[in-house]
Amino acid sequence: MRSPIAALALLALAACSGTVGEGRRPTALQLTSQAGGDALETYECAAVELAAVATFSGDGGDSLETVSSRALWSSSNSSVARVSNGDIPLPDGSGLYYAQGTVVVLAPGTATITAEYAGLRARYAISANPIGELRIEPAMTRIAPQTKQAFRLETTLLDSQVPVDLSSVAAWKLVTAGAPATLEGTTVTALSGPLDTAFVLEAALPLCGRNQQRSLQLGRLRELRLSHEQPEGALLPLGYSAWIGILGLFEDDSAEPQELGLQLEMERLAGDEGDAELAVDDTGLLLRPLFAGVPQQLRFSLESSGLSVDSRVIEARELELRSLRVTPEQADLDLRETLQAEAWGLFEDGIERPLRRNLAWSSRNEFVAKVGNGIDGGEISAQSYEGDTVIDVRAGLLTGLSAEIAVSSFRSKPE
Repeated sequence: MRSPIAALALLALAACSGTVGEGRRPTALQLTSQAGGDALETYECAAVELAAVATFSGDGGDSLETVSSRALWSSSNSSVARVSNGDIPLPDGSGLYYAQGTVVVLAPGTATITAEYAGLRARYAISANPIGELRIEPAMTRIAPQTKQAFRLETTLLDSQVPVDLSSVAAWKLVTAGAPATLEGTTVTALSGPLDTAFVLEAALPLCGRNQQRSLQLGRLRELRLSHEQPEGALLPLGYSAWIGILGLFEDDSAEPQELGLQLEMERLAGDEGDAELAVDDTGLLLRPLFAGVPQQLRFSLESSGLSVDSRVIEARELELRSLRVTPEQADLDLRETLQAEAWGLFEDGIERPLRRNLAWSSRNEFVAKVGNGIDGGEISAQSYEGDTVIDVRAGLLTGLSAEIAVSSFRSKPE
């Protein structure tokens, strides 16, 4: 559980770091991180920001102040972990440096991080687990011309197989000269051509000597395809949403489809602006009708490929929710592992429908597991505390319907 001083340290990160006032002197120093405590179990190739928090005493009592930028940092084992004094460059080639107190983990093992300030000294223990092979996700080999595709660098911890996202600590580049694409951050923007010419995307972890490459080509799309989560031919209960996934399928059948939600133009074929709420992200569209009996239909177009596709006609109607169930009813999650829970509602017309984005999800103990709401509704993630909790889901204040999932969080031990 996060300590009180850890919470204060996070607030103090944005506080002033001016000179010590009259009558005030530093009397204690403590190191902490986002996870709190005086130790952290992490993994190789990670970057962890520590905060040095000094206690100042004076006539007005004690106060806390973050002194990370004024402390001198050191590591007991620089082959496992280095700590920045503003002298470790960021891997993106920007010429900028990691903030003081940022620990860059180079290899599995243990190290003690020390900060010294005004004659005071504090220590923080770092334990780093080994990671497995790197992979660039999504596992695409083709990108449609004049579209964008974001990638991420992932791995797994060898002792638990929990996915770890290393995208933010990687250096990304296109290693092929004259590639028919540009790169900004982790996002590849495909040019108009040429098609079927391979180029290579690389994500490197220079400080720990690891990298991964992906060979890509521009490919011609065959069609746009929609996926509807609501049952075909069924009316949508008013107050609930219809999710529409949007994929581009390539002429090369072996190529993974490309999610194109934000990159398509939308045209209304039925319904008027103001009849429904629309929310679009990379994967698709969330449509929520505001009135019963008003049909909604949309056309999605990708001008660069000359393709379009029409959604189903979606019409809402007042339908009473009769019961609610969730799957699974119980889950055991390794630390940092995630699980997508599913909620289903049985309505008065006898049809059971998915309701993931139309419910209120909550955790009784967020130190054990958190749960998302909205588009991320039902996504449960185990946190940095081992134990048990219950995930509650409620279907609005008026229905009185609810369900729960028993969740246990644990940490795998190496064999």
